[in-house]
Amino acid sequence: MLGRFGSRVVAMIAFTWLASISAPLAQAKIPIEEFVKGPIMERPVLSPSGKYLARAQVINRGTDNEKFVIAVTDMDDPSAKVTGTAMPDGVNVYSVVWANDNRLLVSGYSWDSVRIIALDRDGKNLKSLFNNKRLSDSGVIFADFVHPLPKEADYVLLGTGDDSGYYNLYRVNVNDGSAEIVNKGTRGTYRWLTDLDGVARVRLDGDFTTDDRKVFMRRGNSEQWDLVTRYTEQDVPDFSIVGFADDPRMAYVVTRNGEDKFGIYEYNLITRNLGRLLFRDPNVDLFGRNESALLHDPFTTRFLGLEYVDDVWLSHYLDAGIGSVQSSVEGSFPNDSKISPVSWSEDRKRFVFEVRGPKNPGAYYYVNMEKRQLSLIGKVQPSIPETELGEVVVIKYPVRDGSKVSGYLTYPFGKGKQNLPMIVLPHGGPEARDLVDFNQYAQFLANRGYVVFQPNFRGSGGYGQAYAKKGHRQWGRLMQDDITDGVKSLIKDGTADPNRICIVGASYGGYAALAGGAFTPELYKCVVSIAGVADIPQVLHDEKIAKGADSEVYKYWKKWLGDQQTDLEEMKAFSPALNASKFQAPVLLMHGLSDRIVLPNQSNRMEKALKAAGKQVEYIEFPHQGHPYFEGKDANTKFYTKLESFLASQLGN
Repeated sequence: MLGRFGSRVVAMIAFTWLASISAPLAQAKIPIEEFVKGPIMERPVLSPSGKYLARAQVINRGTDNEKFVIAVTDMDDPSAKVTGTAMPDGVNVYSVVWANDNRLLVSGYSWDSVRIIALDRDGKNLKSLFNNKRLSDSGVIFADFVHPLPKEADYVLLGTGDDSGYYNLYRVNVNDGSAEIVNKGTRGTYRWLTDLDGVARVRLDGDFTTDDRKVFMRRGNSEQWDLVTRYTEQDVPDFSIVGFADDPRMAYVVTRNGEDKFGIYEYNLITRNLGRLLFRDPNVDLFGRNESALLHDPFTTRFLGLEYVDDVWLSHYLDAGIGSVQSSVEGSFPNDSKISPVSWSEDRKRFVFEVRGPKNPGAYYYVNMEKRQLSLIGKVQPSIPETELGEVVVIKYPVRDGSKVSGYLTYPFGKGKQNLPMIVLPHGGPEARDLVDFNQYAQFLANRGYVVFQPNFRGSGGYGQAYAKKGHRQWGRLMQDDITDGVKSLIKDGTADPNRICIVGASYGGYAALAGGAFTPELYKCVVSIAGVADIPQVLHDEKIAKGADSEVYKYWKKWLGDQQTDLEEMKAFSPALNASKFQAPVLLMHGLSDRIVLPNQSNRMEKALKAAGKQVEYIEFPHQGHPYFEGKDANTKFYTKLESFLASQLGN
């Protein structure tokens, strides 16, 4: 086992592109510019033989000269020169895949188009496949690697849209770029799922105006595609195909099958019947609103297992071989780390693992099973010194009905654990969750001297259907009570200074922040809402106008918020904008003007109501920004700078 090899890191592999980005000396206050730079490396991948490693490296990250370079290293000769191929100006790389041991496929996007670029590992014979496809109005990237076609070394299956807007499945020659349609999609098609032989079995369609999603399936090679399930983008689908078995008639699905929590089942594609239950965690969900990641073999697309969260990241493998390698690597890193195999050679003797944790923004390691070596490839954000990041601990705190709720505390480094200024940071969703992992917002705040509290209040996802349903029509009530009880518990045990507490949140978390200011004003010295809901009836009205009274999206939000015909007064009672007179603390509002999820009119209404009530409020708009947080160096620098100064002015920290 690698955990018993002796030295955790046997040797540092020398990479030319990484030579100038070694971690700086620890400093008490990490500059905002280091948080907003973003990753300098995208997921590295091994060639089929394992001899070569390719990665997308970002040079001059955070500057006007930022550029992606595809770097290739000979893993058998670390002294060999690293080849680097610059991508066209303005192209951001989001995927690098080996078509064979010599040819790479790079998927990237610019401000208005997407492209797949094929090139040799030495950077020669560069060719843009499909020309350049424009982004759709929804912003969805329509250019995907679907299947490697291992029996045809010079071909792969790719999905992309044609000139008529149909998203088709193509068999593409990676050398000359010639392509033929294998399966024709529709205007709504956005993904194909193929079995181990590369035969399309499942087609996913969507209407990005109504957020309707449909799953189609066919029997064998039939031309007839049958609708097997539908859901909305907001919903957690009860049935999801996650992979295929050796038998082309069989697949693997994640479904509740009438239970509270998701399980992995065998599924017959011909009879459309569930088979054996392969795995279900008794405590948490494997899928849906829980954080999860599916693992597939890059050479066959065989489903290997998945990663999921129970406070920390866990994994379950259907493939014992990969599971054994995972277990051997885990012993070399802290128990709260997410340790994931992201690439390996076809003979499974060489691997790339991603390691991430609450104090680790991410790093990649090369594992040679034959030589028993574990070597650092590089860090994702090396300019963020891990020595200045805060410790994260899990807490189970009591709430008023006798239940216990899970939450997380991120402590400021070197400040102790008692009588601290505290930031309450409820998550968005609300059917989402927080976990023990690197959270940039929590670590930024902890680095500024605050203990950060993240509660997984009832209504959160990841704990089963019943737990999530407890949040239905409980905005400002049960969900808010769980946050409030957590704050009071941390005051009682001496963690938080009761005179220096602020609540900060985005999206639903923004609503929770405003609700805290309105309905428990004695607890908070300041309130920050980023793209938060302020007027519940207005949200429902806007959804009804945008999607239609009969739309599944409108029905979804009625389920969570209530029915205006019967619950209007109650909805008003728990709308912060309609209770502005109750606020005591100063409020900071921030909202992206291109937000289509929570319209900017929510923050506008909150600002006007607070001003009319004579309360202290500041509203900052971010042009061309969406939901809930912001993109780009300038917008994020503005966001962090304002957040830092506002909290410091109110909490005296």
